[in-house]
Amino acid sequence: MRKRGWSSEQIEEAIDRGEKFKTENMINRENPATRHVHPETGKSVVIDDITGEIIHVGGKNFKY
Repeated sequence: MRKRGWSSEQIEEAIDRGEKFKTENMINRENPATRHVHPETGKSVVIDDITGEIIHVGGKNFKY
């Protein structure tokens, strides 16, 4: 998380206030996932919709 420039607060902000997109879950393929885009940084965090686990945090200039 820190290596890609994320703080815990930014993760919460992305989940609470960011734009949401359904996305493929590359970790638990049978579970749906949602990508949350941070409203200020534009970076994304992906959450497994079933487990609630953070399965990806995007770094600067990461393309989706």
